[in-house]
Amino acid sequence: MKEFYPKKSKIFIGIYIFFIFGAAMGDWKVVNTALGALPKIISAGAVGLALVYLLWSGNFKNLKILSRFSIMFGSIVIGIIFCSIFIWILDLQSFGYILKGTSKISYQLLNIAIVISAVYLFEENAAKYTFFGIAAANFVIIFLGAATTGIAGAAQDMIANITSFGANDVINNSTFIRAIEIHDITFVMGVFVIYFLFFSPGEKHRFIYAGIALFLFFAGLKRIAFLSMFLAIAFAVFCNFFTAKGKRKLLIFTALAIVVFCYYYIVIIQKGIFTQFCIDHEIELNGREKIYDFIARFYKVSPSYKGKGYEFCVQLLKTMKGTKDQVVAITAVHNDILKMYVEMGFWGFLVWIFSYYVYQTNWFITRCGERVAVCFMTINVYMLITYMTDNTMFYYWSSMVIRMIPMSFFFSPVKQTPLKKTNILEMSKFEKWIYRRRQRDKKEQLKPRMKVQ
Repeated sequence: MKEFYPKKSKIFIGIYIFFIFGAAMGDWKVVNTALGALPKIISAGAVGLALVYLLWSGNFKNLKILSRFSIMFGSIVIGIIFCSIFIWILDLQSFGYILKGTSKISYQLLNIAIVISAVYLFEENAAKYTFFGIAAANFVIIFLGAATTGIAGAAQDMIANITSFGANDVINNSTFIRAIEIHDITFVMGVFVIYFLFFSPGEKHRFIYAGIALFLFFAGLKRIAFLSMFLAIAFAVFCNFFTAKGKRKLLIFTALAIVVFCYYYIVIIQKGIFTQFCIDHEIELNGREKIYDFIARFYKVSPSYKGKGYEFCVQLLKTMKGTKDQVVAITAVHNDILKMYVEMGFWGFLVWIFSYYVYQTNWFITRCGERVAVCFMTINVYMLITYMTDNTMFYYWSSMVIRMIPMSFFFSPVKQTPLKKTNILEMSKFEKWIYRRRQRDKKEQLKPRMKVQ
């Protein structure tokens, strides 16, 4: 009997895309206002789909590899939970408070289970099918938004938004633009642009998919994401100038540099230097500077600062809403780096950020190889810039995609553009350089500890 592969089954693929589409439709503001994050649970159908296939087929292939990914991703989430519980116990918080706080981060474990399930089912195609579901929902949301203004009016508003580079007056005066301003999905489309351009070499339609993702990226238009994409693309291109040994050094150096950068980023925010810089250079922060200055009352940059526990910042801003102490209308910090420091404390923050960047980077290098580690770091360079001024670190789709893409790339067959000439004596100087570089790269590559079966 011919073996059944879900990644080639139109039924399995269609069901999975439907699950992702249904969950992503929850980002439509009409649904989100009514139901909050509840529609996201639809995406958990992927876990059920994987269990059905596992029990039916008895296919345990690659489960050992997937379990290692799940332990690596899950250990960081569990670390945040235990760090927060320790802080709450020291602060003599009630059991109900601890339980509520823990539930705020535990959904990330479900997110990881969905990622593992998708990659188990579809391997290198998991990220692509996830893109199909999210992009389909994004287009539906755009069409629903256009229904209120008409196609012509929607197109006019979109062009005005792009040409003004997301000016506040254009957004505030357009019902259509406000309707399609779906933050998480827009940031994710930037990640997919990078993925299809650099890390899906076996996908014959990758440039078409990258173009679709770029259109949706412009439609949502998050200004900070443009800087993120520029730096991520520059990093991906820069990595190509190095052979395997050079890439390993560059990746570890970049990870360590990010740790140092994030620490001093906290320092300049706490001292008001960041806010003053933005004011002096007329950089619009949309009220973020007021939040940063207010939050500065509740922490200090010192080894003695123990932290406040996960979700402290959000709860603080929520309790202020509607009172005389309210700083701005929003109840999010819009700075994940600052938020993690305030909540995890000095030592908790350093352990977390070292684990997130240095440990994970080294893990990908040694277990998946340099090429997958470059993919991981490129995506995280993109996300790092958004962490500095937004809340993307624990966004549902962002969390899912930055885990899934390196895994999909790991399962992708290694493909190189074949050289036109095989005899080195017949090669041009450039072709000889490419040939010798490939030979050197092959010798320098570490043998990954994990291998796809």
